Formats: sequence, structure tokens, C-alpha cells
Amino acid sequence: MTAVSDWLGLLRSTADAVEAALAGFDRWQDGGERSDQYAADQVADAAALSVLVETGVGVLSEESGLRAGSGSETVIVDPVDGSTNASRGIPHYCISLCVVDGVVPVAGLVRHLVSGEEFTAAAGAGAHRNGQPIAPSGREHGARAVIGVSGRPGLELPVWQVRVLGSAALDLCAVACGRLDAYLDLNSNHGVWDYAAGILICSEAGTWTGEAGGRDLFHLSHSERRGPIAASTPELAALLGHARQPGSGSGDGR
Repeated sequence: MTAVSDWLGLLRSTADAVEAALAGFDRWQDGGERSDQYAADQVADAAALSVLVETGVGVLSEESGLRAGSGSETVIVDPVDGSTNASRGIPHYCISLCVVDGVVPVAGLVRHLVSGEEFTAAAGAGAHRNGQPIAPSGREHGARAVIGVSGRPGLELPVWQVRVLGSAALDLCAVACGRLDAYLDLNSNHGVWDYAAGILICSEAGTWTGEAGGRDLFHLSHSERRGPIAASTPELAALLGHARQPGSGSGDGR
């Protein structure tokens, strides 16, 4: 089995390739081959694959689907998470990468493609921002809680303020380091590439994690969608109405 440090090195090399491919890119508003793609997504995906495929690792990418590898490990790739933000000139988007062995997360990396800020995690080794350990806010109550959401809230959430920022990976990392107190996908409409690295980073930081319908978060299906949840504490998760029942979901609040 490849060492975790080697996996993180591979993920960094992949992120470097994506950054280099987008460095002079000027067609952010152009569409891609599919109606749900931008040209930037395809350029970034090609750069990521140029690094990953030659290693023999499996790849599950939002843009190009599943490629089997020579072993049990697969890298789950979102080449540009927040590409609509990027197309509008909103500087809040990233690359999200997560290695799974079967469907067990091993290592994850999320790199902000504007600021260069980097979040990483390895199973059992904690989570880091630019090499420094991170932890969630520890907030238990809604009175001063600021949460990120995906989708349009249809009811009043019992928190102080809500943010809709447009990148699930970065939002989850914000919970992991205490910038946000929780994150909710209100529509259960995310592919695994959107949240895999972010959920691992949250879990390793000590954040409560779960799934809106109690389903496993980690899988290798391009078509399945999930509702990832992260909260600074189980108490805040319960307040938001998404407390995980024993034996359900994928998060364990590590």
C-alpha cells in the first residue's frame, strides 16, 4: 500500500498541474461539451488526468467519469469546484481531490485556486491548513452560529446567519477550521467529488459529519447524489434537525 505522504504528494502534483493549466486561461464563461460544464472544467480535468492516469491509480472525475486503475485505490476528482463562481469572476473556487481505498477515504486535498490556500487530511493523522493543524469552532448553539448552505432555504433555520458561497469543498473546509459553524446541502444534490475531500478534512479536524438521508457518503458512482452535512458539534447538528442516528450515515464525528 502506498504511504499516505506519497498520496498527498500525488494530490499536490495534480493540483499544481491544474493551477498551471488555468494560469493563462481566459475563457471562463465558455461552455463545455455538456450543458453542465464550462470549458475551464474540461481544461482542468485534462490537466489532472495527465498526472493521475500515468500512475495507474483509478480516477473518478466529475468531468470524465470513472477510469479503473491497477489497484484498489481511486482518486475522486472535482477539477474546479465552484466553476459557476469562476465563470462570474467570483474568486471562490477550488480543486478537490480525495484518495479512497475501495470506498474508505485515505487522503484529501482542497486547494483554493485563487488564494492558493490548501487544506489537507490523512486518515488518522488530523487535518491541516497550509501545514498547520485545524479544528472546528466548537459552537453548540444557534444564537451566534453562521452556517453555509447549498440550495435555497425554504424555512427559517435556527441560526444567526446563513451563507450560500457556491463551493461545497471550500464550505466544508471552512467548517473544519472554524470559519463556518456548519454546512448543509438542502437538496441532497451533490456528487461525491464535491464533498469527499472536504468530509475527510472535517472528520479529521474533529467535526461532526453525516448525510441527510442516513446513506453512506463515500461511493464510486458517477450518477448518485448525496446530502453532505458537517457541524462543529453534535449539539449543533441536532439543533439543525440532522442528528445522525446510530448505525446510519457515513460520518462518525471524528
